[in-house]
Amino acid sequence: MATEILINDGGAPARIMKLGNAGANIDAGTFVGIHTDGTILATTPLSSIPEASNSVGVLLVDAVSGEPASVITGSGIMCFLKSTGTIAAGANLSHNASGVAVDTTNETDDCLAVALEAKGATHTGYTKVLLR
Repeated sequence: MATEILINDGGAPARIMKLGNAGANIDAGTFVGIHTDGTILATTPLSSIPEASNSVGVLLVDAVSGEPASVITGSGIMCFLKSTGTIAAGANLSHNASGVAVDTTNETDDCLAVALEAKGATHTGYTKVLLR
């Protein structure tokens, strides 16, 4: 993966942490959460509240199953998110069941980020965002 995910760390509120080992191979720029077994996995919507997210941050670099996973946490961070579907600048973003960013402007999903440019404007398959 040649895409640099982190653009601007937003200052002190942003941290890059190794929160645990990856529970699977995961691409950089994916929303991730902590699984019940303590591993880091792509975030899935909460089953009890489908529009809510248990995301703890965004994966900084590609993760290999069983190896430490570096996660960007905090708010006010400019980064690239792996994304799918049509995303325009200014769109509210959440994620799908694979932790990949999707446009949720007209839905009730949590807004985890705001698109700063249209999907693919800088890197194919990624959207430049501001994390909330």
